Amino acid sequence: MSRGDMELQLKLFALCLLVVPNVLSIREVQKKCLCNSEWRLVYENNPSGGAVHGNKYALLAAILAGARVRVSTGDYVAEADGIYVHDGHAHAELLQHVSKATWMTFQADAYWYWTILATTGFHQNIRYNVGSSTPRGVTTNTRGTKWYVKSSFTSLLPVYANNKAGQAVSGTLGQLKAAVSAGQDIRAITEGSYQFPMQNVAFDNKVVAGQFLDHISKATSGATIQFQPNPYWWFTIISTSGKRDMSRWSVGTHTSRGHTSDTVSTEWFADPCWQLAYGHDTKGNAIQGSLNGLITAIQSGRRIRIQLGSSGAYTTEADNLSIIRGQVTAQALKHVSKASLETFQGDAYWWWLMVSTTGTVRMRRYDVEGTRDRGSTKTPYTVKWFVDTRPWSLALAHNEQGTPLAGSRAGLVKAVRAGAAVRIVQIDGAYAFPAQNLQVDPTGSDVAAQTLNSVSMQEVAGASEMEIQPNPYWWFTIVTSRGERDMSRWSVGAHVSRGNSKDRVGLKWFVQK
Repeated sequence: MSRGDMELQLKLFALCLLVVPNVLSIREVQKKCLCNSEWRLVYENNPSGGAVHGNKYALLAAILAGARVRVSTGDYVAEADGIYVHDGHAHAELLQHVSKATWMTFQADAYWYWTILATTGFHQNIRYNVGSSTPRGVTTNTRGTKWYVKSSFTSLLPVYANNKAGQAVSGTLGQLKAAVSAGQDIRAITEGSYQFPMQNVAFDNKVVAGQFLDHISKATSGATIQFQPNPYWWFTIISTSGKRDMSRWSVGTHTSRGHTSDTVSTEWFADPCWQLAYGHDTKGNAIQGSLNGLITAIQSGRRIRIQLGSSGAYTTEADNLSIIRGQVTAQALKHVSKASLETFQGDAYWWWLMVSTTGTVRMRRYDVEGTRDRGSTKTPYTVKWFVDTRPWSLALAHNEQGTPLAGSRAGLVKAVRAGAAVRIVQIDGAYAFPAQNLQVDPTGSDVAAQTLNSVSMQEVAGASEMEIQPNPYWWFTIVTSRGERDMSRWSVGAHVSRGNSKDRVGLKWFVQK
């Protein structure tokens, strides 16, 4: 971070001190400022990599301070999965997209549409069939990009940092464990250059370790980072011992591309803007908080993190949430099988969770990029449910016909174009999910949201719970601010369509500015 950037951060913090109650401690002030920060356009580059707006080094400083990053190319907005700082530039990887025929409909023969964007102006996307290894093309060109970050001036230091040997460089392991136990979102930076979220995290008496799975193999040439030909999924487990375990699987086929480990230095950043909403025992009896409070938070657009058991604090974020007869079920898909806390299994499989407030946790397992069913279990767990405390506001509510009931489409469009994150709740409150990418229609009057992290579910007979269906499929959806919903279904592990259909649905659109 440059001296000028540091001075700006300090000025912003000083301003924050003026506008929050003076009875708060410095730590409380820092948390309040951080949790109320908005998405901020810090930099825009043109297709040649020249600056259009802002300061590139402010962007790089924010990335290296653990900030979340959203990018916009015209009327398309999404959050970076992982982001590199390399050769004085930012390079963002965007994987949450399936091919579309129009701004609001899927293509019939769907493929993954993965993108890299850089402040150099570099733009590349590669395309592979959903569920198979068939390539659908590569496009490499240049593009202007807007870069938004959540202001990180109160998070200049990691909660913990270790070197390659696993020795503490800053903070204490106890502080990191406390952050995990408090349900906080954990992000990591390895070797001072690659930043990503820990999609699940846990600890024992010696180490904290987390998985990052949304990562496709790449190659570096000079200032350019691009996807490799014949790419593979590159799963990692990062540990405070310094160990990095890597499991690689070909895109579209259950073929191992190697399982290795090495050591890396890691900085661990914790987002304090989470609080416990509800905790229950293995039978669903309340221990802390209230179930009604949790349901209210879900139906108000909040992100939700879940923590299983009383030891080890295994924590992950819900990909989607269902509410049935007054009980909540969270579907959490971001986990690959482990042999130990720090090591993947050799023959890796997806390990999907359906966590219910009844105390029942169902686990379903399928080969990574394959159709083989590796079994299922049903286990009672004590569970803690944490909610995001950052402000979310209702931008638009509409019925099935798209008639506005609250807010406005214009307000939603304005927020999306300003980089806001969006979460969506069905008008009946029964289902909540994130907008993983957003597109404003060509007229500039409506928004389409795509959500992909959903595997087909069904109600459990005789219980207020949901479970993953037998012979499951990926359930991709696009919803619009006019009430349209397009659904594309593809068998898990195979390029086999399970149907495309359209209907209409009433929705509430919540934005986090």
